[in-house]
Amino acid sequence: MAPFVEVFPAGELPFRTQLTLKGTARKDFHGDLKGCELLALWQYECEVERPVTRESVTRCVPVERLFRRCKDGQKTFMVETTAWEGEKKGKGV
Repeated sequence: MAPFVEVFPAGELPFRTQLTLKGTARKDFHGDLKGCELLALWQYECEVERPVTRESVTRCVPVERLFRRCKDGQKTFMVETTAWEGEKKGKGV
């Protein structure tokens, strides 16, 4: 079973990324996600129409997921920012 993942509002992401998974403060990262490298990943969400028939059609739509690779001293960490990036667009940032 996958570990529990805490859900929180996208607006809290800059604050939340200042801490490691263990809850300790990151050394050289202070929440500036815009200063991190932006990466994109495309996945597909598929749905079978009328799955009980042999002639059923599978339709897939692309879903873009966005990530930021940030530096923390000599190390890097990645965080998914899809909702946060979308929240920024909605505010005209």
